[in-house]
Amino acid sequence: MVFLGSYLDERDNKFKAYVPQGDKLTWIFAEPVEAFYYSEKIIDKSKDIYLTIIDIVARYYSFDSVIKTLIKIMRDILNSSVVVEKYFVFLDLYRKTKDVLINNLVTTDLEYFFGNTRSLYDLLQNLIQDLWKRASKRNLPKNSFHTMIKQDPENLKRKYNLPEPLIKYYIDTKDFFVKCKRIRDSIYHRGLDIQPVFCIEDGFALQKDNPLFPNSLTSEFDIWPMQKIKENGLVSLLALISYINKKLLEDMNAFSRVLVQIIQPLPAISETHKLFLRGPYVHHLLRSEEYVEKQWIEPPLSSSYFLKGR
Repeated sequence: MVFLGSYLDERDNKFKAYVPQGDKLTWIFAEPVEAFYYSEKIIDKSKDIYLTIIDIVARYYSFDSVIKTLIKIMRDILNSSVVVEKYFVFLDLYRKTKDVLINNLVTTDLEYFFGNTRSLYDLLQNLIQDLWKRASKRNLPKNSFHTMIKQDPENLKRKYNLPEPLIKYYIDTKDFFVKCKRIRDSIYHRGLDIQPVFCIEDGFALQKDNPLFPNSLTSEFDIWPMQKIKENGLVSLLALISYINKKLLEDMNAFSRVLVQIIQPLPAISETHKLFLRGPYVHHLLRSEEYVEKQWIEPPLSSSYFLKGR
């Protein structure tokens, strides 16, 4: 299967895409807005991102079922950027209205965010299962990344005959994944009420180290240096979301490096062009490390359609 999409034609600097027309292909102008594209290099560093998992899988392992899973992964990655955009939209709204009940909007988005994060890892497991079955004729569990990381490494080798790089990958991603899973499962299965999200001028916050109302979101992660903690132990929610986005993208890309070690790549669809992902809020993923470092960030004035229209 050839993963068709927009590409930049260097001859006239226009985005085009080939589309089926009967038993032939014809091209149309097709500039990506929220989609992937092929190019020799990244086009717009402010809204495009290069992720090796998308590029490597699409160019070297372009099977129909694999591509369908990859498209879902791309959608969830874009959703991760949307959550950050809405954080700034809601912060701008709070600064204008001083309505503390806006924390309800932030809280429900936070609950969704952990569900989306779990979904990404489970989709990754579907990808691993599909590709490993093609290469080894052995079945792995589908739909549950947790099923694999909870097993003893020796069992993974004995039961599934997994190669060492893949076993090590499961080991290396286990700690972070389990933390996110515990929070997600507590929300979705045990009725966890995410302790109050506080609205302050500098951003939305969670309370850390409160002995009366312990917060699993802040106890699972240690990403708030003392100089960034506000009065009453308030810590940045933006830093937490951005840290998780940064880590999950690192884990996704790490798998692509493992993949080429354990499964022989097919001839590339293109040796000259790579795949890049574009989205209106991708810049938030590109700035994840900055957000984690600074933690309290002003709403970008031109960040979104909503802010421009207000």
